[in-house]
Amino acid sequence: MIIKNLDDEYLVGKMVGGTNEYRLYICQKKDEEKQCLLQIAADASCNGALDRSAFILKLLKIKAREIEEEYAQVKKDPKNMLNYDLGFPNLTEIFICKKQGNRKINILSFKNIDDVTKIVPILNITKKDKLRADLRSSAWIMGKLLKLLVFIHSEGFSVELINGNNILIEPDKHYIMIFDWSKAKTHTIVPTEIKRREISQMAQAIIQLLGGNHKTNTIPDDGEEAYTSYTQKILQLAHGAESKAERAHRNFYNLIDQLWKREYYPFTTKPLNQ
Repeated sequence: MIIKNLDDEYLVGKMVGGTNEYRLYICQKKDEEKQCLLQIAADASCNGALDRSAFILKLLKIKAREIEEEYAQVKKDPKNMLNYDLGFPNLTEIFICKKQGNRKINILSFKNIDDVTKIVPILNITKKDKLRADLRSSAWIMGKLLKLLVFIHSEGFSVELINGNNILIEPDKHYIMIFDWSKAKTHTIVPTEIKRREISQMAQAIIQLLGGNHKTNTIPDDGEEAYTSYTQKILQLAHGAESKAERAHRNFYNLIDQLWKREYYPFTTKPLNQ
């Protein structure tokens, strides 16, 4: 199928996901190799959700660029980047498609990712693949999520939709992102309880990725020396022990530096029932 918007044509492939408000399809702009996601409203009554998501994504991109430019003035190593824009999709186009029942369409791309099939919700790892992440893999995922939350909350945003379905991973590149921003809110100052809840929800998603259950305080034990210290920290966060993402991020890495070396570690999984 081909969907057109003015002079642009998109070759639409298979459906790869969706919610009650939208459907997701792999697509490619004509004459380009890079894949994108075509997000189309489930029906015209759902156009507002895509409008809201587009509005937030535009603001996030502006804020991320401004902070990166400020950081460029003070960083010592020119290669260092904050890369907050890796934590959310890039909105490349938004339009109404009359031939699709006047439904809103958002075209979403991802920085440095040409094959969108490599991006998956972390919930798929346990629910579909029947695998679980090991402790060290979950640690770098949680660290990146907390870093993203520092940016989000400090700029006056709350996600309002943090769960394993809405946290995406590209494991080879170590990219972690929040996908759906249709429920996001803007604040002059993000309320403390919202901050606490979103930190907690991130930790709960990580515990699920580990094959555990935050309600019963259980996480599989593979006999690693780091198990007790690390799982205690994750469970504390899951139960609302922290209300400031910046402090949570700092304290989390203070612990991680005691447990493991700072080095590249590939995303590693084990059978869920093992």
